[in-house]
Amino acid sequence: MKLLAIAAALLVSQPVLAQASETPSEALVDRFIAVLPDRDSMAPPAEIDPAELARLAALNPGKEAQVRSVLKSNLACTGPAITAGSRRMLGTIARNLGEARVRKLIGFYAGPDYAAFGALAERMGASAKPSAEDSAAMAKYMGTYPLQAFHEQLSRAEEIVAADPGFMSAAVRCASEQIEALEAAGLKAN
Repeated sequence: MKLLAIAAALLVSQPVLAQASETPSEALVDRFIAVLPDRDSMAPPAEIDPAELARLAALNPGKEAQVRSVLKSNLACTGPAITAGSRRMLGTIARNLGEARVRKLIGFYAGPDYAAFGALAERMGASAKPSAEDSAAMAKYMGTYPLQAFHEQLSRAEEIVAADPGFMSAAVRCASEQIEALEAAGLKAN
């Protein structure tokens, strides 16, 4: 999806089609999510945030092991919430795009055009002034696939997640559990 941002920045003047009226089925949404190349970048962190560990360890000198344990438990709490929230956010994006666009995007990411597009976007991003051939090739990709519409929906990801009551309640619960665990261990949170 990083390549998509590069391409969108290079060709911001491409027209965006109106939203499709048909909502994709859940099976099609699942297929769409499965072909996204950067979906793993939305995975929950597997390691404790070193800045948060350092902050809490500084507040609780000599108790880093206890702090680490509380933070590790918090990862176990937040991980499923992040995974589910990311999945719901991508599903919302797919439904906002509509069935026809989702099918085109599946074809793009599952087919050979994605690799060629990636190489083209990187080449154009590294050049001060892209060649006319590269610009024409990029315009063709942007015209063939609803990449700008997808990029626009992705730019709303934080808004979509913030409006997700399941994610927000899980995030608040995990934060509360972390504060309670710190207090129960006699550790400072702030």
